[in-house]
Parts: sequence; C-alpha cells; structure tokens
Amino acid sequence: MSFLVAVHVNEGIVLASDRRTTYTNTQTIDNKVVQRIGIHTTNSTDKTFACPNGAGISCCGDASLLGKPITGFIQDMIRTEISEDCQIGSMPQLIIDYFNRLPVVPNTNFIVAGYDSIDGKKTQKIFKFNVQSKKIEQIDTASQGATWDGETLTLTRLIQNVAVKTANNNYLDLPFEEILWSYFTLQDAVDFARYAVETTIQTMRFKNVVETVGGAVDVLVITPDKTTWLQKESIR
Repeated sequence: MSFLVAVHVNEGIVLASDRRTTYTNTQTIDNKVVQRIGIHTTNSTDKTFACPNGAGISCCGDASLLGKPITGFIQDMIRTEISEDCQIGSMPQLIIDYFNRLPVVPNTNFIVAGYDSIDGKKTQKIFKFNVQSKKIEQIDTASQGATWDGETLTLTRLIQNVAVKTANNNYLDLPFEEILWSYFTLQDAVDFARYAVETTIQTMRFKNVVETVGGAVDVLVITPDKTTWLQKESIR
C-alpha cells in the first residue's frame, strides 16, 4: 500500500506521499495457494506527480500493471492526455478512461488536486477516485482541512476521538483535542503533510506489521500561481 495526504488551505494545496512499494508473491505449491506478503520492497516509487496544467496527482493501491510498475503508465498518461489548458475538473474521468482502455484495470486510488479558472477566479479542486470502481468524490474545500488515503489507520488513530475501556467494560472518552484546520497557514499545511507521512512510517516501523509505508517523503506545493516540488527524490 502507501500513504497519501492532501492538505488544503486558503493559500494553496500540499500533496505528500511516501516512496515504498511492497510486492506480494502468490504461488501454487502441491495444490496449495501460498501467498508471501511483502516478499520484496523498493523505496524508489514515485507516487506524487506534477502535471503541465499545474495540477498534482497522487496514487496508492496496485503498484504494478501488466508486469511493470504503474509509475510508467501514469507518466505516459500525463504526457499524452494532460495539456497545459486541461481543466482539473475533467482529470478524474480522463484518468479513469485511460486506465480502463488497458487490458487490465488496476485497483488503484488517486487524489487529483489543483486550481481551475472559473469566471476569472482560481478555484481549488480536489478529487478522490478509484479507476476500477470509477467512483469519483469531490472534496469540499470551502473550509480548510485534509484528506488522506492508503494505510490510514495510524493517522486516524492519532487524530480521532479516543475512548479507553474501563475495568467494568464501559468506555471513557478521553478529552478531544481537535486540529485547528481553520488557522493553518501554507507552512502549517506543509508541516502537517510531512508529519502525517513520517509518523505513519515511524509507527509502522515499530509495530508487528508489514512496513508498507516507507522511504523518503515527496512534497508538492500547489498555489494559484505555481506548482513547486518542496521535497522530491530524484535519480542520481
């Protein structure tokens, strides 16, 4: 799997993701199906991409397609399908159509974020969707906040309301300390995006789980005027 996060504030949008891909091998041995989970990992997988129209794309889920990493297919889709004047609102269906033309449709989730020009005003747009189910969800950006996907359990446990079980099997709510999204600046959004990915990586490192989130953290910042890589692992 992976971990992706999109934080949207009045000044801009921040996309962040890890770079680990974990492969599982399934074989039939003596008429028994044997599945080896996490048999191979790589920390060099691009999961967040910048597009010619200033949009950002992040993905998680199936990381291979037709015996190849899905990264190359996404890069080809960006080159051939997304022009500088492509509207953000049209991108989810465009991406769904691209992958559904292939012989195999991956079970891959996407987050698309950017700005559309509507009546001369730049308007934030964020979408979440799966290319296999074709279900598209538009995120409400009227209020500041964040959305995430992939291995979400770690972060959800940290920021959601929590109750502890007492000796008599009742539950006691702990004080809820909300995140003050409405006060976030763009720098706060960057810091939270880094925190969300890095905390997921470090928590999974110490737990009895397959470490499906790891490697470096890529951070893309999208504003009405420009799209900038704040952190990006590159080939060296």
